[in-house]
Amino acid sequence: MCITFYRHKTYLYYTIKRIMHYRENSKLSTPLFLGLLNMLRFVVEKLMDLIFPKYCIHCDKEGMYFCSSCRCKMPPDTTPISNDTFSVWRYDNETVKKALWELKYRGKRGLARDLAESLHDKLFETIAENELYENPAGNKCYESSYLVIPIPIHKSRQKERGYNQSELLAKELCLLNPSLFILEEQVLKKTRQTPSQVSVRDREKRLKNINGSFSVQNIEKIIGKNILIVDDITTTRATLTEARRVLLKAGAKKIWCTTIAH
Repeated sequence: MCITFYRHKTYLYYTIKRIMHYRENSKLSTPLFLGLLNMLRFVVEKLMDLIFPKYCIHCDKEGMYFCSSCRCKMPPDTTPISNDTFSVWRYDNETVKKALWELKYRGKRGLARDLAESLHDKLFETIAENELYENPAGNKCYESSYLVIPIPIHKSRQKERGYNQSELLAKELCLLNPSLFILEEQVLKKTRQTPSQVSVRDREKRLKNINGSFSVQNIEKIIGKNILIVDDITTTRATLTEARRVLLKAGAKKIWCTTIAH
């Protein structure tokens, strides 16, 4: 009974967040409607926290799955940015590894929000530095908004897992800064099931493994647009490289790729 209740509340929670994300284009976007929606979301969040308290995976502090204090202590990824690709932390840290494992395989979807906060901070800093480099006069802070595209998983794998962790991260990121990041889930699709990249260590084999597994739909949505590809983890960047390739071929203007860990 508790499990069923939890699933229903979780579904309601993410349904509310999805409505809020697209509310700007809705004819129902009135102050009263948005106020009621915000109130409903707040009540659901508090109810969930009351019945199923969150504890930090590192220090056991109540309130979050991954508290801001612990996140600040994680070793940052210092790998040089290549092809506009970067990560927040190093994957060899046990806490970072545990956080991604809990999100991906243990169903702790609430971790996506905490991880997205650190991802947002890293993105804001990195993109701002890039804009300053390209516009030294400081005439504008950002070139424009970015379409956020999560790395998709095959429908059979999503059915088995119940969700796509990269999609959760992308949604949370967009909710943190909706004027800069706009979620787009109907462009990049996984058309071919591939073996897990974790089991393939050689980069050339990974590229061959992932090659041709993505397709681009609704091309008109990305032509001439700036894109931000989001994934949870990258090792050889083979998946990001392939996603970037097909999106550029389809007409995207500029692409950043980012992950939680490398």
